[in-house]
Amino acid sequence: MAVATEKVGTAEASVMGLKFNAEATGIKEKAESMKLFHAAGKEHEEFKLQLNKDKDIEIAAIDAQQNIAEAQAEIVGEALKNSTIDIVGGETTFFDKIVDSIKAGKSVDRFVGNSDVLTDVKNTFFNGDNEYFAAQLRQFTGQFGVSFEDVKDLSVAALVGRLITMADNEDDKSRLEDLLRVFRGAGVASQKVATLGLTDGKQAK
Repeated sequence: MAVATEKVGTAEASVMGLKFNAEATGIKEKAESMKLFHAAGKEHEEFKLQLNKDKDIEIAAIDAQQNIAEAQAEIVGEALKNSTIDIVGGETTFFDKIVDSIKAGKSVDRFVGNSDVLTDVKNTFFNGDNEYFAAQLRQFTGQFGVSFEDVKDLSVAALVGRLITMADNEDDKSRLEDLLRVFRGAGVASQKVATLGLTDGKQAK
């Protein structure tokens, strides 16, 4: 009898052990599943955040392109106002040249401090006469004994810079420095003196 009771108790204990073991295994597996689910959920949330971030960046880029397009439209509008333009090189080249021209003009505007730079340059340095500019350069080169033939391969900036170093009074230096600033602002400072078509003692063509 005692042996039978012992066997029953052992069997019950074995069943309980198996039950507890099964429950523990189930809990462990559930925990692992929850862990995987949490990781997947976290990755999903991170993906959504990245997707939203990318979307915001794309929208910002589109807005920027729209602003650029509007600015370019304004540039073209300003360029075409009261202007007679010969189109050379196709539409793209034409547009690029307009943009570059307007940029250059606005740079000179900011530098000189006027809204009508080309007119001011003409009035200040050409004195209403296209030969005035040639006379100004010729005056300084003659004053300092510089021949156009000797400096024809120099840039306009280099020539004016040389004349500045040769000037012996502040008035001449100031006038030459003004000329140099305008040359740079107008984008002609890097051109060779020979392109001006000037010769010693003769009027420019």
